[in-house]
Amino acid sequence: MTVNEKLALLRQEMEKNGLDAYIVPSADPHLSEYVPEHYQFRRWLSGFTGSAGTVAVTKDRSGLWTDGRYYIQAENQLSGSEITLFRAYDPGVKSYVQFLCDELPEGAKVGINGKLFSQSSVNDMNKKFGEKKLILDSSHDLSVIWQDRPPIPDGKIILHDEKWCGESASGKIARVREEMSKLGLTHYAVGKLDCIMWLCNIRGSDIHCCPFALSYLLVGPGGVRLYIDPAKVGENERYALEQQGVGLYEYGKIYGDIAALGEDCTLGMDFGINNSALAAAAQKCSLKHIRDIVTPFKAVKNKTENQNLVECYENDAVALVKGFYYIYDCLGGGRTITELDVCEKLLELRAQQPYNMGPSFETIAAYKGNAAMMHYSPTPENNAVLKAEGMLLIDSGGHYLNGSTDITRTLVLGPITEEERRNFTLVLKSGIALISAKFLKGTSGANLDILAREPLWKEGIDYKCGTGHGVGFYLNVHEGPQNLSQSLRSTPFEPGMNVTVEPGVYIEGKYGIRTENDVVVVPWKTTEHGEFYGFGLLSFVPVDVNGIDPALLTDEEIDWINRYHFECRKRLMPRLTKEEQDWLTRYTREVRR
Repeated sequence: MTVNEKLALLRQEMEKNGLDAYIVPSADPHLSEYVPEHYQFRRWLSGFTGSAGTVAVTKDRSGLWTDGRYYIQAENQLSGSEITLFRAYDPGVKSYVQFLCDELPEGAKVGINGKLFSQSSVNDMNKKFGEKKLILDSSHDLSVIWQDRPPIPDGKIILHDEKWCGESASGKIARVREEMSKLGLTHYAVGKLDCIMWLCNIRGSDIHCCPFALSYLLVGPGGVRLYIDPAKVGENERYALEQQGVGLYEYGKIYGDIAALGEDCTLGMDFGINNSALAAAAQKCSLKHIRDIVTPFKAVKNKTENQNLVECYENDAVALVKGFYYIYDCLGGGRTITELDVCEKLLELRAQQPYNMGPSFETIAAYKGNAAMMHYSPTPENNAVLKAEGMLLIDSGGHYLNGSTDITRTLVLGPITEEERRNFTLVLKSGIALISAKFLKGTSGANLDILAREPLWKEGIDYKCGTGHGVGFYLNVHEGPQNLSQSLRSTPFEPGMNVTVEPGVYIEGKYGIRTENDVVVVPWKTTEHGEFYGFGLLSFVPVDVNGIDPALLTDEEIDWINRYHFECRKRLMPRLTKEEQDWLTRYTREVRR
């Protein structure tokens, strides 16, 4: 069935339900970044496979809104369909809400599935639609037109031991209750899956590359209720949860339980991360919008977690270096190797590392022009053969019981242009500048983001995305609230928070370059001017010196990369074969002018 035929089916369903427009987001009821196949309705409808995007459909027009990571991909995948691409973050581009306000007459009805939108976004839509006298109806799930829809996932949960995470579930719940008391709450609702997994010290397998189980959580004076399909929970896991004060209830029962809360109850939830149907269920109790309680707790890794992360990142680096050696050995030996081969090899090598639990996201192995698409992943239909020329960008990561990783390196496979060498070096300079920063307590990513952009801005170059994001501990590979971006809503850094540093250059149709390292915020010094912090490196994966133009580096930057490679060799050499050791020695040879 073509995209246009699917849109025709949707419009028939819209007409049955008296709707003039319908909005389809990339979401599940937990507003997850990556969603189970069962909830990939937007992808099925539009043919666009990127992880972020929203489709809006009227009786005679349709559009897809996505961000700068996916412009090239979306343009290609929407070709031949009626759907218009709206480059959501470009200046002057109207939002899908404004598009509908402009397209629809007064009194028109816009339908959504309220379980797939946050309460904050519904509030915003109601305000803007109300100004145009449009009606928003959040009671419509039109995914019924999807006949061959995959089933709801049914993976089992596992317990995440305290030796990895450093704190019991009961201890975490006690901290939540303290915060609830300060906020005047009798109840606290959580729909965000990584928060639930963290709080209960469990992990699941319902979402590809995300160790989550579909569930909700309600903390009340009578105990903690975990709403989950009982088939997902074994007897040992059930007993362990009950010992920590967590009772088990049917997955969908939370809506009725919230509706049953009386006038003497005050329910708190973060309207930005919980679906609007949860908020709508609170009919009798007082409902209070709060900043989520668990998120800031989870973002600051404790001593045990940070100690485990050191080993986690070293294990991951061993897998990557072995993978890099394999790539160069194939090219040097005249053996055919493709982007997909690289993905499969890294998956195999990570699986050999201690405590590995699978990939933390779909590996990006992008050769030459494919790397200009920031979130490109090879497929059997689009899978480049590598040659001993140009550059290969590899962005990959792993989940382990002792942490999660996210690392990008750009490999120089053979001759490159002077422009490519210059930009490779500028990206390296950008990363070094930010990783080396010292900053005052209270500083956020919005204050520091420019340090990475300045070397590129001096050459009139920019990248259309943030510079970095938090990484969960065997949880989401993209974790907040901390990040490195130009957003003024960025959260101040605290010791124990980790974040990626990943500047890049992307030239459409030609190449992409990204060098990404993971760092943790550490105390630096306290003076009469206050507390100062810095970044401690977690990633020790070599940077390809064949891409560096030493003339563009300062003495301090040359010293930084040489010291970094010394540390890489020190940590990794004992776990490599003789051939791999010899290769790594050449690969990390000293950079000189």
